[in-house]
Amino acid sequence: MRKYFISFVLLLAFGFAIEPVHALSAEDRKQIDKQIEDYFMRNPEKLEQALENMQAFMEDRTNRQQAEALLQNADKLYRDEADYTMGPQNAPITIVEFFDYNCGYCKRSFAPLMEVLEENKDVRLVFKEYPILGEPSYLASSTALAINDKMKYLTYHSKLMTHSGRVSQAVVEKILGELKLPPQKLQADARSDKYVLQLAETRQLADAIGVNGTPAFVINGQLFPGALNKAELTQAIKFARAELKAK
Repeated sequence: MRKYFISFVLLLAFGFAIEPVHALSAEDRKQIDKQIEDYFMRNPEKLEQALENMQAFMEDRTNRQQAEALLQNADKLYRDEADYTMGPQNAPITIVEFFDYNCGYCKRSFAPLMEVLEENKDVRLVFKEYPILGEPSYLASSTALAINDKMKYLTYHSKLMTHSGRVSQAVVEKILGELKLPPQKLQADARSDKYVLQLAETRQLADAIGVNGTPAFVINGQLFPGALNKAELTQAIKFARAELKAK
């Protein structure tokens, strides 16, 4: 493995067209490995350059793979009719948020996100229920999907995102009561195959595009992992507008 690594580093650093390792004899491989090792011992600065080139190569490959995954999953991200949304359906800019109701960073992002939507009427928001922080989170998300009323969903979402402390079943039931929604019926509906499948599909989508925590935002084909403040959201929207204008 060490031999292959050194050969790969050298190839990336200097573009050497070396013969495939498997085509060489054991003795030839030993000689090449020794020559490479001697070269780097005499020129340690070249090893640093090679490692930097390799890191850049790996990062570029990861970015290209992620961009491709986002493109391949565009319909599921932006146009899934099962998702609740805010903003005009034909908006040129779409923010997709993956969130968990027990995620403190999601709650921290909530107010800036609402402010940005209020100030940018050409931006649409897609809510992706992504409960990864335990059973209470799953209950809160599946119940949200079962509300089946956009305005009441948005109110429910807002109340949970501004709730101080951990969201539990008792908190969910209290908010449902405030909205004059039947807690027992909704929580029974939430266990139906329809919503179980929807949450499973959202998890699969998150895995496919490289989301592994909350919150995560996708804005016109670019993934932003972690919480975003108002300035960062505004900058991402400006960048998306510039890209649209350049096309």
